Amino acid sequence: MIAARHYQLVPHQKTPDVPVGISLDVPILRRRTLRAAVLPADGAALLALLRAALDLEP
Repeated sequence: MIAARHYQLVPHQKTPDVPVGISLDVPILRRRTLRAAVLPADGAALLALLRAALDLEP
């Protein structure tokens, strides 16, 4: 997450009073850990069929 107070506008090089974007060089407050998605049984069966049809390894 990035706090709003850390957002920094990036000025245009030729006209410094015109912003062209937001700087990505800001501190990160917290990293959210992502968990692995659980694939439902019917989704897993369809994925297995697709892999078989495309000749991909499971």
